[in-house]
Amino acid sequence: MKKLLVIFVVQLFVTKFLQAQPPFEMSRNVYRVPYANGTDVEITSDHYTHNPVGRYDMVGYGNGSSCTSNYRIVAAASGVVRRVVDTHHMHGADCNGDKCTDFNNYIWIEHANGEWTKYTHIMNSSALVTAGLNEDDCITAGQFIGYECDIGKATWPHLHFEVLHPNDTAIIQISVAGGFMADAAHRIPVFCGIGKNYFEADDELTAASCGKCKALSNFVYSNTTFGANRVFAKIAGGTITLNGYIIFGSISSSMFKANNGITIKPGVLINRRAYFHARVGHCNTTSFTCS
Repeated sequence: MKKLLVIFVVQLFVTKFLQAQPPFEMSRNVYRVPYANGTDVEITSDHYTHNPVGRYDMVGYGNGSSCTSNYRIVAAASGVVRRVVDTHHMHGADCNGDKCTDFNNYIWIEHANGEWTKYTHIMNSSALVTAGLNEDDCITAGQFIGYECDIGKATWPHLHFEVLHPNDTAIIQISVAGGFMADAAHRIPVFCGIGKNYFEADDELTAASCGKCKALSNFVYSNTTFGANRVFAKIAGGTITLNGYIIFGSISSSMFKANNGITIKPGVLINRRAYFHARVGHCNTTSFTCS
């Protein structure tokens, strides 16, 4: 009886935990890892393990201390620089609790499809001076924008990264102190150049450009269950076929993108509170033309 009670309590806890998690849409854009090519990167928190949820923390490693020229942050996709603040010097250990957020250095870039990316804790003067960024500058994927550091509310040197889509693209609300965007939805970024095309905590990877699509990369999925609270993304240079008898659980987020076509056969079940996207398009980072 005690064993059954323990199982019931564990199942109840897991159920409540899953129900508490918000379902995040996958990004419409395809991004590259926001570090210079060749940089070894560890993902220390993801869209569910970060507090608050929806954001990512990542850090360069193996090349000496941070807050130097060792870890170069780059634009995750082409776009327009909309806000740059890099005049603060106060590190996490030097400022007072929650007020540290007012002293963050950060960069906002607007991309195609109305999405914006934010890069936080950048080393002072590395964006405006070293990278020579200015607001309204057109920027390309992989372009240097600053150095990783721990300015503002940060317990260690790292990059805080997030993707948002404003709910009202005609009125963008960004606070001066801390650079927080109001009335916007976080999205799970889809990445090229890495095997599973999204980040999870404890992932280790090497930053690289997206490269060319593999023309013969065709994928078929059948008799597969993507469980509740699951994230899945697949990018193919060829085709993707969902061959029926596939279940996408509630509170799951998935994205399938193929250069030459996607086939969805009868038998695919998508549960409530699940985000599912199937897109035909180039596997590389999303193009953007400055106007």
